[in-house]
Amino acid sequence: MLHSKRIIQLRSPLRLSFVGGGTDFPEYFARRPGAVISATIDVFIYVTIKDMFDTNVRVHHSVIETEAITSRISHPYVRTALEHFGLFKGIEAVIVSDVMTTGSGLGASSALMSALATGASYLRSRPVSEPKELADLTVRLEKQAGTVGGCQDQYAASFGGLNRITFAGDDVSVKRLRVKEDTLQELQDRILLVFTNLARDSVPIQSQVVASLASSEKDAYLGEMYAAVEAFESELESESPDVSHLGKILHETWELKKKVSPLSTNLYVDELYNFMRANGVVGGKVTGAGGGGFFLAIAESAEAKRALMYKLYPNYISIDARFHDNGTEVLWKNF
Repeated sequence: MLHSKRIIQLRSPLRLSFVGGGTDFPEYFARRPGAVISATIDVFIYVTIKDMFDTNVRVHHSVIETEAITSRISHPYVRTALEHFGLFKGIEAVIVSDVMTTGSGLGASSALMSALATGASYLRSRPVSEPKELADLTVRLEKQAGTVGGCQDQYAASFGGLNRITFAGDDVSVKRLRVKEDTLQELQDRILLVFTNLARDSVPIQSQVVASLASSEKDAYLGEMYAAVEAFESELESESPDVSHLGKILHETWELKKKVSPLSTNLYVDELYNFMRANGVVGGKVTGAGGGGFFLAIAESAEAKRALMYKLYPNYISIDARFHDNGTEVLWKNF
């Protein structure tokens, strides 16, 4: 193919997973319904894909790879997405992120694959822009890349917004939650994300969750997590929502999560959470698989949140994340 100087730039949002994690595993919702409530935030993965001036394939991530053909690229997500769309030579991809692309617990891996798939589809003149189609494709490509885990992040990144995502057999549905504007404002004013200073490999934790499904006791805990989704949604959409009660639901599901997968926590995470609880946090949980990454907490007030952020610094970095309504989107292209 002749060099045509095409270039496309995209961004994909990361997400906060409030309740329901674990019930989004195919091994779970193949037997009974699962659901999660999540919200995308203004923390992004940025991807640029362009035609190379020669026939090589070059990928910029934590390292720069240059190979003669896509199949030799070591980054599994880039390799899988490009190969799926037949981009085998003469292509360059650049990945930039507001946080680390793996181990954050904020769905960064799925956000990355969502952006890669969208960009690659445009370069092949087969745009995948409908959210459900993109989410389904992202799930398939991640499995091809060897990912183990649930299916919520792909839909969060593709749809964007504050949603209930329901899983039942082969069916996945996304419902935008109807929440009052002042409730959304209070919720985000009281939410803080704290980096635990630990970036973990989620595979052992995810594998432990899958294995736990063989245990009737741990399977029952996941059933309680599903019930927590109903409670969280009901409170959010009520006439007079109590944000502190939402924090308490987070705390209860964090206790359940630790029972399902003991690897989801450790002494350092427990110490951090205990400190936050003693300084104005009503409830919280480690995001994603757990064991590290970011801790999501709801403070008793916006003032308590701000005071806690200063108390944690510089030992822990906090992010004052805001909700973001859009999913994966094209920022600019020249074709």
